[in-house]
Amino acid sequence: MSDGTLLDDTELDETQVADYLRDRPDFFLRHRTLLEQLRLPHQQKGSVSLVEARLERQRQRIQALEEEITGLMTVAGENERIFRVYVDLFPRLFACSSLSQLERLLARTFQQLRLSAIVLVIDPRWRPGPSVLSGEQLERLYRERLVNRDIYLGRLGKDEKQRLFGDAMVSSCALVRLGARGEQGLLAFGSVDAGHYGAEKDTLFLSQLADVVSLLLPRLVVDDRP
Repeated sequence: MSDGTLLDDTELDETQVADYLRDRPDFFLRHRTLLEQLRLPHQQKGSVSLVEARLERQRQRIQALEEEITGLMTVAGENERIFRVYVDLFPRLFACSSLSQLERLLARTFQQLRLSAIVLVIDPRWRPGPSVLSGEQLERLYRERLVNRDIYLGRLGKDEKQRLFGDAMVSSCALVRLGARGEQGLLAFGSVDAGHYGAEKDTLFLSQLADVVSLLLPRLVVDDRP
């Protein structure tokens, strides 16, 4: 193909035309009338000019960027709210003088984060007494959900949900081991949102909370005994 002459249709294919125009970005500057005459199919408008098509693509791109920015701002705002809840919670945890007081504080706090349930499960093998789960049930839960990890995020089976959360509406949950080896038990958080506790969920605050509760439990367990 010569630099200044288009070949007839029998000698051209679409790749050649595309290469030709790509190599000559000033082509339509030299053929403005042709630019105005060319039309592209459009689902709603029937057909549009190349200029209109380009403007439409730019509008779509701007709209997508605006939606992305809005989404990021929403996430940032939610993260800030969660951070403030935890900042307020941690010093109040150290003021708790009993297990029941600790549990009430956790329940009130996480209602602010729109969770449907939070359960503190003390391992009866570590502290004998009434517990939501028996030692055998806890061990089974560890094997099935917490093998080689301290936090499980996701869904539970019907029986598991019933034992942990009772009749609370829970579609996804977070299970967090308590103690250096998980020997104290676990914290269980439940949400009605099936996607709330997904694999991509950040677990930093949950880990920090578990560390603080683990530090407090030995004192609270002793003080809570009759």
